[in-house]
Amino acid sequence: MPRAKFSCTRGADSGQYGGMNRVLNRLCDQLTDVRSVPDRPLLDRFLTDRDEAAFAELVRRYGPLVWGACRRWLANVQDAEDAFQAAFLVLVRRAGCLSGDAPIGPWLYQVAVMTARNLTRGNRRRGAITGPMEYEVPAPGAVPSAERLDLDAALLALPERDRRAVILCHVLGLTRREAAERLGCPEGTLSARLNRALRRLRTRLGGSAPAVLTAATIAVPAGLTAATVRSATIYSTSILASVGVSPAVVRLTDGVLRMFWMKKAMTAAVAAVLVVGAGVLALGTAGRSENTARATEPPAAVALPAAEEPDTLKRLELQLADLEKQKRLLDATLDGLKVEKQKLEAAQKAREAVAEAAELGKRIAVAVGPNNSPSPYLVREVVNGRVGEMTCSSLDLLTTYLTRAHRDPKGPKELRISAYKDCPTDQLRSVFAACAAAGYGKAAFSHTAKPFFAHLSYEPRFTVLREEVVIDPTPAEALPKPGEIDLTKYAPKKP
Repeated sequence: MPRAKFSCTRGADSGQYGGMNRVLNRLCDQLTDVRSVPDRPLLDRFLTDRDEAAFAELVRRYGPLVWGACRRWLANVQDAEDAFQAAFLVLVRRAGCLSGDAPIGPWLYQVAVMTARNLTRGNRRRGAITGPMEYEVPAPGAVPSAERLDLDAALLALPERDRRAVILCHVLGLTRREAAERLGCPEGTLSARLNRALRRLRTRLGGSAPAVLTAATIAVPAGLTAATVRSATIYSTSILASVGVSPAVVRLTDGVLRMFWMKKAMTAAVAAVLVVGAGVLALGTAGRSENTARATEPPAAVALPAAEEPDTLKRLELQLADLEKQKRLLDATLDGLKVEKQKLEAAQKAREAVAEAAELGKRIAVAVGPNNSPSPYLVREVVNGRVGEMTCSSLDLLTTYLTRAHRDPKGPKELRISAYKDCPTDQLRSVFAACAAAGYGKAAFSHTAKPFFAHLSYEPRFTVLREEVVIDPTPAEALPKPGEIDLTKYAPKKP
């Protein structure tokens, strides 16, 4: 749709009148319905004026096409959202390389499949080494089927002209007249391309090819469009592309852009090889025809051109720039992995805390450690759904804490005592007496192989007498057997 132009009556192109003309034309652009504007003007308005409404219209037009491709390849929703945003960021970066008349939809579809494939290969390589992340485990029935992936393989196997026609008419739902206008070809030519493409698709997908093509688009989630427009705005204005955009999305975008660059470099290399080969062949043919004429002539001194020295400094600068870019990508990858590791560790600690609280239940546990440690007693109980711990430096503090817990109407009424195998019997009897004084009549007793205080170690005291080592204290009687014990037998006698 042609855009109306407004100007002041004096028609000035500079000064205050020129500025007013620019303001009026900008207001005209904002009042124009973006739904009637072609793809390329919308993209130009976003790149030049950062018109987010224009880019949002592009996402609205082709978002279902891109989202459908991402969901067919990626079972995890988060991965699909990252690939969706990366595809539109590639559009922002590669906009200058697109032909002005070529439709954006088919090109975006190809980029979406490339991005989803890259992410799938990366997940597969990482999963072979470390296993899948917890958040990457797909829900039952969410794994893409082979039939769904055959659709993309069949479309990509078509020639580019035929694929554009099929996507515009049978996937995006344009009429043949609208598609012919966008492709810049007669409607008869478009019909021939469609017939040829559908024959190939029916051969590969069966007779239901048109129905499968119609279901290739999927509605985009509500907040994903706004997030994509915001990421594209930041990505196109920020000097550092990763600032304000998800590191995973930036890595995907850089990977696809690198594929475009490698494809261009390979094409240029093949063309250069062909040109050099043709030149060598022509020189060889010409040389053979001149050998006879030059055979009888005396040799003449030929001035050789001076060999050009390679630009070593420029080559080193390019290598350094490439290494710095790789370092930034590796740093971003490392930061992302660190964040994932922290999330997994936090989730694991939360699960362990819940399991520990469930195992302890409504009981209070007393762990008896080395008698010579600063805090030989550890009390554990569930408080607000989590296991709380308190260390006691003496039997008096232990008795006071247990008494308050026993008298609390909502406090634990069951007791569990644990002691390591080398705990002195006298110390253990004192603990039993303190528990009985607090009001507990019975307790579940158990042995442990190591002290509960990992940072402390219990060692008997050593004294030297006449160059002989004497261990004090002497071995005491054995601890009570594990099981339920009667604490009333150890209760202090009242005077």
